[in-house]
Amino acid sequence: MSIGSDQAVLVWGEVLWDRFPDGARLGGAPANVAWHLGLAGGWARLVSRVGDDEAGRQAIARMSEVCDPDLVQIDPERKTGEVLVAVDAGEPRYTLVPDRAWERIECTADVATALGEASVLVYGTLAQHTDLGLAGWRKAIDAAHGSCLKVCDVNLRRGSRSSINEQRAAREAIEAADIVKVNDAELARLAEWFSWRDGLGALRSHKRVVAVTHGKAGATIYGEDRVIECAGVPAAPGGDNIGCGDAFVAILVHGMTLGWDLQASGDAACRWASAVAAVRGATPYFEDAHVDALLGEHDA
Repeated sequence: MSIGSDQAVLVWGEVLWDRFPDGARLGGAPANVAWHLGLAGGWARLVSRVGDDEAGRQAIARMSEVCDPDLVQIDPERKTGEVLVAVDAGEPRYTLVPDRAWERIECTADVATALGEASVLVYGTLAQHTDLGLAGWRKAIDAAHGSCLKVCDVNLRRGSRSSINEQRAAREAIEAADIVKVNDAELARLAEWFSWRDGLGALRSHKRVVAVTHGKAGATIYGEDRVIECAGVPAAPGGDNIGCGDAFVAILVHGMTLGWDLQASGDAACRWASAVAAVRGATPYFEDAHVDALLGEHDA
């Protein structure tokens, strides 16, 4: 499975502010993916929606430092997204503030044109939990050309109650994907939702790549013809694991756009995720020398 490197990676989904007790940090799983893609040197375009407010303007300004935010829409009625975050023993607990702009991202004419030219479309599952969000995403899937690789990063909030809409969004997102990334807890939850006796087998029943992350224990990537183990990298103390899975997806995709094989891409993704776990929040800055060290040297 290969990805062309001459065209943009489009990332579809929520950008919002994570409100920690000690301050706000930019977040939203798809926005985190776009952030790390750009920080690593990739060309990412973010498709999202914010309010016509100061929080939205700040979000666009911040994202513009690492990616192209021109496809971020301005909602004249709803405010920019917010999530209240509490961290318990390093594990985040999220409370979404409802009825925000990111819940109704549209597939505008500009977005459809960009999708027709993109080599990769990365999306999560959260932004499709409303009827409007799901309708916009369906149009985006239809607008993507046949060779556009579709990457699904499953986002199931720990401790949140599931709904029929969330299950519907997850099922459709997975069915449309060429690459699916889940963590161990999400894989178990999907199996429970859909009565899968073998969750991994269900995901692998279609011709796709499946990446299962194991936190500090690394990741297992099930390729088209082999199983790849990527060792975990210990994180320096003092951070949290918010955004680590998003960072993994970003660098996995980035490596593939550069022509790396799955082993090299997955190893770099694990190193990068560990670096994110060593800091607070999902969207840190890394110096160029640190970026080079995390990505390593590879032969295409």
